[in-house]
Parts: sequence; structure tokens; C-alpha cells
Amino acid sequence: MANARALLVHPEEGSDRIETALDAAGFEVTRTNTAASAVAKATSGEYDCVVSEYALAGDDGVALATAIEESDASVPVVMFTETDEDGVPEAAFENGVDRFLQKNGSASIDRLVADVSAVSSGAPAAEPRRDVSDHEPSAAEVTRAVEDAPIGISISDPDLPDYPLVYVNDAWEAHTGYPVEEVLGRNPRFLQGPETDPETVEEIAEAIGNEEQVTVEIRNYRRDGTPFWNELTVAPVYDEAGDLAHYVGFQNDVSERKEAERLAQERAEKLATERRALDRVLGRVNGLLSEISRILVENRDPNVIPERVCEVIAGEPGYAGGWIGEVSSATGRLEIRAASGVSVEPGSTFDVDETPTEVQEAIESEELRGGSIEHASDGPLEPKTAGGRRLLVVPLTYGDRRYGLLGIYGNGADVLDRRERKVCESVGKMIANGLHSIETTRILTTDRVSEIVVEINDPTASLARIADAVDGTVTHLGTTRLDGDACDLYFRADGDDVNLDDLAELSLVDSMRTVSETNDGVSFAVTVTESPPFTQLADHGVVVTDATATADGATMTTEAPPEGDVRSILDVFRDEYEGVELRSRVERESRDRTVAEFAAAVDERLTERQRAALKTAELNGYFEWPRPVDGSEIAERMGITRQTFHQHLRAAERKLVEAYVDPRSSE
Repeated sequence: MANARALLVHPEEGSDRIETALDAAGFEVTRTNTAASAVAKATSGEYDCVVSEYALAGDDGVALATAIEESDASVPVVMFTETDEDGVPEAAFENGVDRFLQKNGSASIDRLVADVSAVSSGAPAAEPRRDVSDHEPSAAEVTRAVEDAPIGISISDPDLPDYPLVYVNDAWEAHTGYPVEEVLGRNPRFLQGPETDPETVEEIAEAIGNEEQVTVEIRNYRRDGTPFWNELTVAPVYDEAGDLAHYVGFQNDVSERKEAERLAQERAEKLATERRALDRVLGRVNGLLSEISRILVENRDPNVIPERVCEVIAGEPGYAGGWIGEVSSATGRLEIRAASGVSVEPGSTFDVDETPTEVQEAIESEELRGGSIEHASDGPLEPKTAGGRRLLVVPLTYGDRRYGLLGIYGNGADVLDRRERKVCESVGKMIANGLHSIETTRILTTDRVSEIVVEINDPTASLARIADAVDGTVTHLGTTRLDGDACDLYFRADGDDVNLDDLAELSLVDSMRTVSETNDGVSFAVTVTESPPFTQLADHGVVVTDATATADGATMTTEAPPEGDVRSILDVFRDEYEGVELRSRVERESRDRTVAEFAAAVDERLTERQRAALKTAELNGYFEWPRPVDGSEIAERMGITRQTFHQHLRAAERKLVEAYVDPRSSE
């Protein structure tokens, strides 16, 4: 076709044959292999037609047709593709494709050329006819073509009883495994088997009885007994007088496609089942999270919270009930603090070795554990005896603080699966956070405290190493938490010749700075990567009120609730240091809060920069009158501008005043 231009958008493989056919039809062909590069060309107004594969690198052929249609380029698009995905033809026609052709050998190439000619501007409606009078195939060539055809071909004779096979080609033998000498003279129904659909067989018989063509997909069986899916077309063939002469069958093995369809269907059903299960999980856990959040907000009694939590769990659909317990430090037995919906009474105690494996593993590993009724005994707290099918044990932990275990019993096969366990793990952390908050508040407001003095005879302790570096005694003034395990430690070293140069050489020191200097000593701050156990102590509800260190070790004074477990407090130190000794423990009336305690009470209100600005200003005497330093000097020591220093300081002062006037005020 003279002067017609076609844009061929196709992967390199297979494009030569298409280009050759279009070129022979008179088209000037330009090739590209991606939708992205084709859009600019197609919308330039230089082409009469776009021929595109569906499967392209990047965007597919439908996306290309959509882009061309949205550009108003008015270029017809013919999609010529190998894909047999469901929905592709519909999507193609809905998005601007004018013709859609399935690749199927040379005949489809001829049809493509005809369609491209038809849709191109000024092209004739059909491909011009060619003279083939000297190219008619001989009878031998036709026979050879049938023999070598890639699909199975068979011929049955309706003049013989039961319409037996009188011919099968090589592909038919290969598909079925039957040699020709075993099949000739037999009706092809011998390919049927136990899973062959009777309705499909009836459809074939009815079409043959009516001398009609029929195409079906039928389950057939090979000679060795293996099943396969046969796409079978049976059609009548008539002689010159118009009488029925034969039935010809075309057989195509479509087992791979049918298997892909089956897998896709199974996947779709599985996804639908997963979605329904997920909806059930979300409905259950959303209610659980909401109710437990309300309990933690409305109740400040640590003895009431476990009872309410167990009641909520027992009331949720899918859960049989639950319990909360903890291992007694005195007896080593599991003590049940609260229970609901199960045959376990609050106040019951059990030897840990007698409890379910899930309980023992959760205690030992401090990680969530779960199991089911299928491999459970009749011992205490087992799902069978508690009235459930599954048991999930969730540790209640906040940092290093342990508040016991939460046991949840599920009464359904799909309850407490892997997704739900993750949510229950979050529920455990939420409960522990709430109990810790109550405990910390009680510590700060209690009328009595236990003062515990601990001596650490370990020169490798972080405070001792800092004291050794400054060659003197250091007093801890405060701590600011940073991200991860790092923190800023503030110290005072007395003397008029304190040298801080060796501090920077310590492996645990990330950075250091001088905060203030007087004739009596130096205040300084160090950022350390190995924090002393101040944060771990806070997780146990313990406040460090005083800490001093020399090169040989350190002495720390702490305050804890009267009912606090001294052994767990000492374990925090012993996990870090050698030579830990309890010097004294005295229970006394709570005194007024120190600066360190007040800072701890409002610690969450201040940002890291605000804390640093406030501490540096205080240590440099900024709040004295007359001021020995101004904001510029302090800002320079902090490595920030004077405006930034004042901004942080004013924000910190406002928050501290709010905390003093009304401790319940928010930021």
C-alpha cells in the first residue's frame, strides 16, 4: 500500500515476520519495542496506523492505546497478540483499540495485513487477491500437511457401526500415547475415563446426531492412564453429492492452560477466604484494642485493670476467656491475679513445670508463645481444662520491667492465627505500658519510699571510667535520654585544676563539652553510647537521687516504692557490673521532690534541645543575678546561635512553669 505508514510496537522477537508482511503489503514500517517510546511517535501525526503487541516492556499495549486515545491523535490501533488472559480483549476495545487479533500462524498474519489496510486512512477494505493457479498443493502435499500438523487430527466413518476411527495423524498418537494399530476401528470414546464429564459426552453425541459442528473441552485419558484436557472440535464432512462422508476431529492438548485456570481459581478462592478471615480478625481485635484502651484510661488501680482486661477478653466473640498471672519471686510459682470465662480461679497458684509448654516457654524466652488442643494434655491451664481450643501466652513487658503473663484462649479453629498473634502482642505491650504508667505515678506521689544505697566496686563501670579520665571524683547531676541507648550525662568535678582532655579518648564517649567553669570546679556533659543503668532502673520504678564515682567504682542512692523488689533492682546493677553490694535500705517518709525528680516528672514534656538549653543555662549561672554569662556565651558553648538558644530556653521555661502551676497540664 503506497505511502501508508505503520508504527509497529512489538518486542524484538517475532517482529521481523510482521514487518515483512506489512512491507510486502506496501506499508512503510517503523519499529519500536516499548509503549513509552511509541506514544511520542504515534501522536506526531506521521502514521496511518499503530500495530501493537499486548505484552510490552513497561506499560502494556492497552496503556499505549489509552495514551493515544487521550491525545486525540485519531490514529487507529490494531492489537496483534499472543496473550490469552481473560479480560484483555474487553479492556483493549474499551481503551481505543480498533481491531484485536490473536496470533495463530500465517493465517493470522494475513488477517492482520487485511485489518491494518482496512483501518488505515485511504486503504482498501481487503487485501488484493494474488494469482495462486500454479501453487495448488498436490494430494501428497495435503496428506503430508495433515500428517505433520501440530494438532491431533482424526477421521471417523459414519457408514460403519459405532462411527469408528479410520485415520489419526502423528500428533493424535503423540497426544494420546496410543499407536495407530490400536485405535483404528474403534470409537474414540475409549479416551474417556472416570473424571470425564457425562454432560460433555452427551453434547458431543447430540451434535454428531444432528450433523453439527461442536467444540468442547473434555477430560480424556492417555494410554498410560494419565488424564489430560482435550480441546476437541468435531465437524461433519460431506461428499460432492452433499451426503455425509466423514466426521473429522481436531484435538488440542490444553492441560497446561486448564491447570493455570485451576490454580488461578484456587488462588482467588484462597484470597477470598483470607479476606473473610482478616475481616473477622480486624473486627475482633479492633473491639479488643478499643476496650482495653478505655480500661487503661479510666482505671488507675493496678489490681482492677487485670480483672477488667480478662472480662473484655472473655466477652469478645471467638475467645473463650483469659487470665493474667505472674511468677512469684518468693515461691517461683505462677500466681493467677485475674481470670474470666475459664475454669481458673483468681488466686490459684501452679508449679511452672506443671503448666502448658507455651507458658513455660513464654516465661523463659519473654516472647509470645501459642499452641492448640491437638497436642495438649489435661494439666492446669491447658486449653482442654480451661474450655478453649487454643492458648496464646503474651508476656506483659515494659523495657526490663515484667508485669506477668496474659493467657488468651480461643474457641475457634481460625482464632489466634499468626496475624492475630501480632495484634495480641501489641495488646500485651499496651497493658504493660498502662501498668508502668500507674506505677511511676505512684512512685512520684507516694508518702513513703525505700531509700536504697548501692556500692559498685568495679573500675570498668562507665561512671568510674569517666572519674578516672578526669582524675578525681565526679558527681552525677542529671541525664537526658537520646535515641537508642545513647544519653547525655551531666557531671560536676570539684577542684581548680580539672582536666577534661582525656574524656574524649574513652571508647564509650561519643562527644563532650564544658558546660560551666568556676574556681571551685567544672560542670561538663558527655554523650555516651554505653548508658549507666539509669533508664533500666526507671523501668522498675526506681529514681536515682544521688550518684558519685571515683576511678575505683561508684555509689548510687535510689528511691523505690516500699513494696519494690530489691532483688530485681540489684539484678539491674549486677547485669552490668562486678562487685555490686547493697549498703543500706531504709524505709522513710517521702521528702519533697529534688530537681532530678522534678525533671523526671516533666521529662516527656521537653525536647532534647530544650533539656540541653535549660541544663546548660542552669549550670552556667544564667538564672543568677547579676548574670555571670549571657545567652551568646552559652549558645557558643552549645554550638548553636543565640536566637536558637533563647527559643529552646523559653519553650523549656514555659513547660516547667506549667508543670509547677498545674502538673496535669499538657504541652
